[in-house]
Amino acid sequence: MGARRLLDVVFNGPWPFTFLMMGVFGGLFAVVTADLATTVHANLAFVLENGAWGLMQGGALQMLHLAALGYLSLAFYVAFKGCLYGLLGRFQKH
Repeated sequence: MGARRLLDVVFNGPWPFTFLMMGVFGGLFAVVTADLATTVHANLAFVLENGAWGLMQGGALQMLHLAALGYLSLAFYVAFKGCLYGLLGRFQKH
């Protein structure tokens, strides 16, 4: 099954499945975002307290990891919105 077909099933499949997936994506977005906010705060505090030494001890690598988590969070949000538009599109057609 290709990615386009999978997205079509998730966004435009049976409404109970789309609604379920919307909840899953919303929950994943919330978990990743909450973790991201706390970790960014802790990493920035560590780097500001320790300066260049903190960056060399893993602060810079963790910032890259946090950027990747930010994009993952964004992907979950886009999937959530795709499910939302898929559900709302059903009501607009009728």
